[in-house]
Amino acid sequence: MALIAALFVFVAAGLSRISFNVDILKLLPIHLPQVEGLGIFLKTFSLPNELIVTITAPDSTSAGQVAEELTARLRARPDLVRRAVSEAPWEKNPGDMAELLAVLLLNQPPSEVRALVEKMSSENAPATVRETLEKLNDSFSPQEVALLSYDPYRLSAALSESGLMATASQSEFSSADGTFRVLYVEAAPVLTNYKKAIAWINEIKGIARGANLPPNIQIGFTGEPSFVADISSTMEWDMASSGFITLLVIALIFWSCYRRAKPLLDLQFMLALIFAISLAAAGLFLKQLTVIGVGFASIMIGLSVDYGYLIYQKSLRHEGTLRELQMACLQNIMWTAGTTAAAFFALNLSSLPGLSQLGNLVGIGVIVGGAVMLLVFAPIAMKWKKVTPREVWLEKKMRSPEFLRGAFWLTVLLVAGLGSALVFRGLPQVDASAQSLRPRHSEAYEAMDVLSARLTDETSLLSLVVTGSSEQEVWEKLTLTEKKIREAKAAGDVLNFRSPLPLWPAPENQRINLAELQPLAHELPRLRETVLAAGFTEPSFLLTAKVLETIANWKNPPIWPENEASQWIYRRIAKRTDGKFVALGIVTPLAGREDAVVRAVQSPGVWLVSWNQLGSELQRVIPGEFQRLILGLLGIVLLLLGFAFGGVRDLLVLLTTLGLVFISLLGAMSWLGMSWNFFNLAAILLLLGTGIDYAILLLLALKRNGGDIPAARQSLGLVIFLCAGSAAAGFGTISWANNQGLASLGQTCALGLAIDALVSVFLLPEIWKLSRWKRG
Repeated sequence: MALIAALFVFVAAGLSRISFNVDILKLLPIHLPQVEGLGIFLKTFSLPNELIVTITAPDSTSAGQVAEELTARLRARPDLVRRAVSEAPWEKNPGDMAELLAVLLLNQPPSEVRALVEKMSSENAPATVRETLEKLNDSFSPQEVALLSYDPYRLSAALSESGLMATASQSEFSSADGTFRVLYVEAAPVLTNYKKAIAWINEIKGIARGANLPPNIQIGFTGEPSFVADISSTMEWDMASSGFITLLVIALIFWSCYRRAKPLLDLQFMLALIFAISLAAAGLFLKQLTVIGVGFASIMIGLSVDYGYLIYQKSLRHEGTLRELQMACLQNIMWTAGTTAAAFFALNLSSLPGLSQLGNLVGIGVIVGGAVMLLVFAPIAMKWKKVTPREVWLEKKMRSPEFLRGAFWLTVLLVAGLGSALVFRGLPQVDASAQSLRPRHSEAYEAMDVLSARLTDETSLLSLVVTGSSEQEVWEKLTLTEKKIREAKAAGDVLNFRSPLPLWPAPENQRINLAELQPLAHELPRLRETVLAAGFTEPSFLLTAKVLETIANWKNPPIWPENEASQWIYRRIAKRTDGKFVALGIVTPLAGREDAVVRAVQSPGVWLVSWNQLGSELQRVIPGEFQRLILGLLGIVLLLLGFAFGGVRDLLVLLTTLGLVFISLLGAMSWLGMSWNFFNLAAILLLLGTGIDYAILLLLALKRNGGDIPAARQSLGLVIFLCAGSAAAGFGTISWANNQGLASLGQTCALGLAIDALVSVFLLPEIWKLSRWKRG
C-alpha cells in the first residue's frame, strides 16, 4: 500500500510540472549563428502580453471605422486590456514626441548640434523660422505639414532623417491603401502560461464578435499570446489524441488476434501505467516539452506494448513458474529494450535540443515499459495460461510452406519495386526550409503572414540584432556595422536599411550636446517671441519648449527616454535588461545577395537573421549532423549486438536486413513524393533503434531453435507483426499532428517499421540461411 501511495505522489508531482515550450528555436542547435541571433531577437523583442489584431476591409473608410470601434470596445474593458493602440501615439498630440526628439538631438554628432544651436541664435533664429514657413507653404506631404506646424525650428529633422516616423505611422498601423489596419492590444492580466493566454484571447475574440461586424470584414489575431495559445493547445490535443488513438489501435490489434477481453484490459492498464510514470518522470526531470515531445506519448506506448505481446504470447503455452516465464522473456526484452533505449538516448549526442528531448522521453518510456511488463504484467499474464489458447490465423499461416513461399516472393518483389524508385525517380528531396517547423493550421501564423505581406511586402528582410554589455559597446558596434552596411549598399548588395543608431544612447555625444543645448532653455522667451512674430500661433511653440525643457532637466548620460510615446517606438528597437543591451534594425538586401550581406556584416555580437536564412543554415549543417549521429548510433548498436551474438555473420545478416529496409524506405518515399526535412531525418535514427528489434528477435529465436527457421517463425512471427503494428500505430497517429515536421516524422517511421517487419520475418531467415551455406 505504501508503494502505491508513493507511486501516486510521484505521478501527481510529475504531471503537475508538465508545461509546453512553443519556441521552435528550442529544437535547433543553439551554437548556430542564425539560431542564436533569432533567439535573442525573439526573446528580447517578442512581447508576451501584446496581441496584434488585424483588420482587412474592402475600403479604407470601413477599415478605419472598424479599428475605431474595436479600440473603443477594448478600452472599455480595463480588466482585460491595459492598452489598445490603433494609431501612432504622437499623431493626435505631436507634443508627446518631445522626449524622443530630445534624445535624438542628444545622440546626434556634436557638429550637427552646434549647427542647430547656431540656427537658433538671436542673429539666425528669424531666418530659420521664415524658412520653415516657406517649407510649410510648398510642402505636399501631410505628415511634413503636421510636423512643421508644431516645429518652427525644425528640431524634428533628426526624427525624419532616421526614417522612424514613416515606418511607425505607415507600416505599423496601416497599409498604404488604408484597407488593412492593425491594433495592438496589451493584456491587463499577466499571461503566465498558455491556459491563461487561451482564456484571455477567447475573451478578446468575444469582444470582437460582439461588435457584429459586416461579413466582408476579416479579423485576424497574431502576436506572442496568440502563438502561445495556438501552438500549446494543438500540442496538448496532439499528445492526448495520439496516445488515445494508439491505445485504441493496440486494442483492435490484440482483439483481432486473441479475442480475449480481460487480458486486453490488463494490457491497456499496463500501458496507461507506463505512460503515467514516464510522463511524470519527464515532468520532474525535464524543463519543458517542445513540439517534438508531443510525439512521445504515442511512440512510447507503441514501443512498450511490444514487451507485453511477447510476455502474453509466451505465457499462453508456458508450463513453468512465474520466474521461469520472466527469465524466458528477459533476454529478448533486455536486448530489444537495451538497443531501443540506447538508440533514443544516443540522440543526446545531437546538438539539436528537440531530438535530445525526444530521445530522453522515449528512452525513459522504453526502460519503464520493459520493467513494468516484466515485474507487473508477467504475474498477471500467468493466470491466463490455464485458458486454452485460441490459435490465431497468422500462426496457422506461419506453418504453411505455400504461404511462406508466397510471402517471401511478394516481399522480394516489394523490395525490388520500392528500390526501383531510386533508379527511375531518384532519392527523396531534402527540404531544408523552416516550413517543417510550422504548424499546418494556425490562426496566429496565418494572420502574421497577412500582416507581413500587407505592411512590408518584403520577403528578404533581415533583422539586424546587436548586443553588448553597455550602451557604449552597442553604440560602437552599431557605428561599425552601419559603415559595413553602407559599403554593401554602395556595392549594390543592399537596397535600403533602417539603423537603430539615431535612437541608441551615445554617451559621449550626449555629454557634449547637453552642454550645447541646455543654455537654450534660458532663451525660451526669445525663441517664443521670434516664432509668434513670424506668424506662428502659440501652440506651434509648445513642442520646441518641451524639448528644450526636457533637455534642461537631464544630467548624467547615458540618457534613455521614459514617456509612453517614446517607449512605444523603443519597444521594438532597443532594450536594456539585467545589464544586457540589445538594438534592432532592418536591412533589405538585393534578391540573391542575402548570404553575401550576412557574411559581410555579421560579427561577434552582431547578427543578420531571418527565417529564410535559418533554413539556409540548417541546409548546410543538419545533413552532417545526422551523418555523425547515424554513424555513432550504428557503432553503439553493433557493439551491443556483438556482445549478444558473439559472431560476425549474424552482424552481417543484421546489416544486410537494415540495408534492404532503408533502400525500400527511400524508394517508398520517392514513389510517394515525400521529402526529408529537419524532423523526419530522425526517422533514420529511430529505425536503427526500434526496427532492428525485429531482426534481433528472429536471430535470437533461430539460435534457440538450432537454426530451425519454421520453428523460429512460428514462435515469433505473430509477436513481430503485433509489435510492428502497434509501433507503426504509435508513429502513425502523429501523422495527423498539427506540426508539419512532427507529422512527417510519424509517417516516415510508420512506413519504415511496416517494411522492417516484412523484411525481418520473410527475408532475414533466408539471408541467415545463406550466411551458413557451405559448398560441398
